[in-house]
Amino acid sequence: MMNEFAGAFWLVCLALVALAASFIAIPLWRARRDEWNGDETARAQANIALFRERKQELETDFAAGELDREQLDALLFELQASLLTDVGEKEATPGAATKAFSWRTPAFLAPLILMALLPLAAWLMYRQWGQLDDVELMDQFQRSVAASGDPEVAGELVLSLGQAVQDDPERPWAWYFLGENLSTLGMFDVANSAFRQAAGQMIEDEEKALALGRVALTAYILAQFEITPEVRGVIDETLALNPDEPNILQLLASEAEENGDYDAAIGYWRRLSQLNPDSQSARENIANLQRLRDGGDAVGPTIEVAVAIAEELQLDSRLRVFVAARNAEVQGMPPLAVADLTVADLPARIRLDDSMAVGPFNLSSASRAFVGVLVSQSGSANRGAGDYFVESEPFPVENPPPLLELVVSELVP
Repeated sequence: MMNEFAGAFWLVCLALVALAASFIAIPLWRARRDEWNGDETARAQANIALFRERKQELETDFAAGELDREQLDALLFELQASLLTDVGEKEATPGAATKAFSWRTPAFLAPLILMALLPLAAWLMYRQWGQLDDVELMDQFQRSVAASGDPEVAGELVLSLGQAVQDDPERPWAWYFLGENLSTLGMFDVANSAFRQAAGQMIEDEEKALALGRVALTAYILAQFEITPEVRGVIDETLALNPDEPNILQLLASEAEENGDYDAAIGYWRRLSQLNPDSQSARENIANLQRLRDGGDAVGPTIEVAVAIAEELQLDSRLRVFVAARNAEVQGMPPLAVADLTVADLPARIRLDDSMAVGPFNLSSASRAFVGVLVSQSGSANRGAGDYFVESEPFPVENPPPLLELVVSELVP
């Protein structure tokens, strides 16, 4: 379906075609007008010259006595009437009329045919070599960016973009934004496949690196926040295309921090800060890493959480329990802090802080967050059917509730 953006695009195209046609039509019209005006002027001048010549002959005959006054006046009157008829006549001779007004001459038909064929040729070439399909989907791409973190909008976009790639699988940007919306819904395994499809079809190095960066990030999440050999391979492939791909730099910074290589981690965050000088997250991570490197304790927000299982639930005590704080404004990203327990450990009181970050971002990088508790049947941190979970309302990270009390009771359908 043609959306508003595509409609505006075609209006602009029509305006440009009209402008291009004017460069042909206006000179042609002026040439025809000048040709007609030139014929009329030449004919009028010839008639006036004949009039003056004949008048002079009559006056000469009158002076010689060959004509009397009455005869002279009559002949002059007749000559003047003839001049007015000739000069005021609107039609030219038959040959001249054909030349001035013929619509079938090559000089007129060639520009007319070109004007008619120009938009058709442009449309056919754009259809063949352009990105018309992506233009028609631009509204959905923009909605994906604007509504990042909104599961309801993401669900709608997954359906529409999924239909788009089903109709035409060779749409790299449709695959990419499908992956973005799937990530928002926490469907990282399907999102990873969508990002791989996008990367495989993109030609430009930076675009391909962007998609591969998302492949690496979703694979990292699926690997329980570990840089596996598979993730390492995608990282190396991405860096060969773009050494400054942000997702990869964040993963490398996280890996360096986990290995205690704070100087390397600071270096990665500084490169990210250079790419985005307004990044508050980069500045805060650099400051925290410098304190850790210098032997001090990282200063940052903390969240106190009391977790329990609903009394009516009888769960296997060995099931894993993930307590995760997430950014309330940017969904689909790794948790800001995670505690890994078992059902046997509950009820428990847990303190989440920056030291418990498992990805590129920590609590200090967010302004608003929420806490979710997941009891996983599969042992994976990704929510699946049969799991139990509970989530808090969003709250300011700098001013969290004194104690979040969360009771797990809701079954994942």
